[in-house]
Amino acid sequence: MKKFFLIFISALVIDILISNLIFKNTKYWENSNWEKKWWRVSSKIYHHKILPNIDKKEKWGGKIEKKLYTNSIGFRDKEIREVEKVNLKKKRILLVGDSFLEGVGLNYENTIAGLLDEFFKDKYEILNSAVGSYSPSIYYKKTKYYLDEGYKFDQALIFLDLSDIFDELFIKFNSNGDILTFEETKKRSIHKKLFYSLGRILRDNSTSFRFLYMLSDRTEIIKNYIKLKLKTSEKLNKNFFKTSRDEVMFYRMTHIDRGFWTYNADKFNEVLKGLEQSEKYLLKLFDLLDKNNIKSTLVIYPWPTQIFYGDNYHEKHWKNFANTHNIDFVSTYNVFKSKNKKKFIFNNFIYGDIHWNIKGTKIIFDELVKQINFN
Repeated sequence: MKKFFLIFISALVIDILISNLIFKNTKYWENSNWEKKWWRVSSKIYHHKILPNIDKKEKWGGKIEKKLYTNSIGFRDKEIREVEKVNLKKKRILLVGDSFLEGVGLNYENTIAGLLDEFFKDKYEILNSAVGSYSPSIYYKKTKYYLDEGYKFDQALIFLDLSDIFDELFIKFNSNGDILTFEETKKRSIHKKLFYSLGRILRDNSTSFRFLYMLSDRTEIIKNYIKLKLKTSEKLNKNFFKTSRDEVMFYRMTHIDRGFWTYNADKFNEVLKGLEQSEKYLLKLFDLLDKNNIKSTLVIYPWPTQIFYGDNYHEKHWKNFANTHNIDFVSTYNVFKSKNKKKFIFNNFIYGDIHWNIKGTKIIFDELVKQINFN
């Protein structure tokens, strides 16, 4: 046993030396999917954020790559630039939302912010505060932070995603009312931290361990696809081997569990606490904007799930909410209708995903310009 251990350690040392001296300098060593996104960090004030003045390439879904720039306050932008607290030359539109509005998988010019930026050019400055996995309590906390810091805005568009209600179930607060970060709510034991840290060190410095990680990743991808294909074939009552990739991807696009609550009564009851918390912080947000003389609009939109199966709760609930509290409201549900739902979904959403592609984003943009009074 002792001899085996010495052989193992010796082989590992040789492996690490060769890996660092030779293999690390080759393109075969690169794996952007493992790169730690150090520019996406926790925030003690509003849970998480993107660091300022970032120029990086990011992958979405393992394949789609986008260019990510942030400005001096950490908002996604067309370039690294300085944002003053007050813009004396242009009016400002603040965009508030989650991954849809951040524009996952899209370069800036193809996002809602980029399209508005190009459309208004010298008339408005567009500031996009959206980051993936944000929800109403974070919308409020982040907007309040920048207003308290002295930043001035003239208009705000709040994009409420239907997953926000689900996400609010997992937002926790301390005794002072501050949002707890992911690290604070999901504390790992010291043993787990050491185990994962050691694994990453070996993966990044040893050819053998790197190969095992790659094999594990590939096996996981294949396993997940097979599971998804099984569910699809069962749903379609079709032979597993005759079920096509398009059918599997369409099933994936329309069967994200966080979207079920809008048409399933049991799932709706499961998110009632999240719905209540969402209402609470949206009211605080709109009140805050009103007190700062910022014209505001609540915007909602469907996922592929709602386009295909319908929506009994989301659109109706927030329309009533907006009417009750005198909030300007825009629903884009009407422009996401089609007789051929499957074709429409494939045409306007990222393949195998719930987020808008370039065409879907343009539909949203056109509806915003049509329905909202930009004065």
